[in-house]
Amino acid sequence: MKARFFSRRGAAWSRQAYARALPAFLLTVVGCGRGPSLEFAEVEGKVTLNNQPLSGVMVRFYPVSQGREQLPHATGMTDAAGMFTLSHHGDKPGALVGPNRAVVSWPSRDLRSAARDGPPLPPPTVEIPIHYTTAGETPLLFEVIAGDRQTIDLHLSD
Repeated sequence: MKARFFSRRGAAWSRQAYARALPAFLLTVVGCGRGPSLEFAEVEGKVTLNNQPLSGVMVRFYPVSQGREQLPHATGMTDAAGMFTLSHHGDKPGALVGPNRAVVSWPSRDLRSAARDGPPLPPPTVEIPIHYTTAGETPLLFEVIAGDRQTIDLHLSD
């Protein structure tokens, strides 16, 4: 003869309680899928190469992270005076608060021909030293601080 630990009525009740408790437990353990809260701060600045403004270059700030998670980077393009303003996720102002590596490069040919505000950008006029163009090699490391808009100038040299 088989031993029964629960009556049929008790088993039905425990299945219902389990079915109700499991989703609440999973939401508590896993979260709602939003991930950590990210804080952004407005950043503007000027890019110069050998003390001369660089116009029409792309500026990217890549957050420095310890894990494998890919954090959102910020981008901007310099105007005729070498000035830039960073934005993330397309059009939201700012860069991720914390340490960031700055990368400066000429935009691709596609981006130069599809410039948003006006005629296509001219082709590159000077060569940007290669170590400024990749996140793994750039010496440009900056701390983006929460709060008011900050100015971070990027001084490049040959």
